[in-house]
Amino acid sequence: MSYRQPDPVSLNRSRRWTIYAVGLGLWFSGALWLVFHYFEQQKTEFGAAPHPLEHWWLALHGLFAFASLWAFGMLWSSHVVGAWNTKRHRISGSTVFAVLLFLIVTGYLLYYLAGDETLSVVALAHWAIGLALPVPFLWHRLIKNRS
Repeated sequence: MSYRQPDPVSLNRSRRWTIYAVGLGLWFSGALWLVFHYFEQQKTEFGAAPHPLEHWWLALHGLFAFASLWAFGMLWSSHVVGAWNTKRHRISGSTVFAVLLFLIVTGYLLYYLAGDETLSVVALAHWAIGLALPVPFLWHRLIKNRS
């Protein structure tokens, strides 16, 4: 009977599901905001008006964004640092890290930038990269270890 040591960089079940819940909440609230912002505007006698739920999707997205910063810190301490030393999944992990960092910076800029031209460019970059985030995440999560 051989006893196999647990992988020191694997997340335990509760941490993994916390990351999944925060990530899915963040992604879906952002995607729903986009749908309601661009496709569900209300027609009024004065022109187009935002859908009443648009604000709530954005508020929920902001809430999940705060939670994601906490989750990112937890991942850094319990997964990223140790995983880097194993030299496994460095490219996919670095890609996920870079995308998350980009989304954090552009999210901050969206909150504080003024000026319609700059704001619209940053917004487009933020939501385009954000919608694509499941691709590098799934690549990192599902990649097989090479011997």
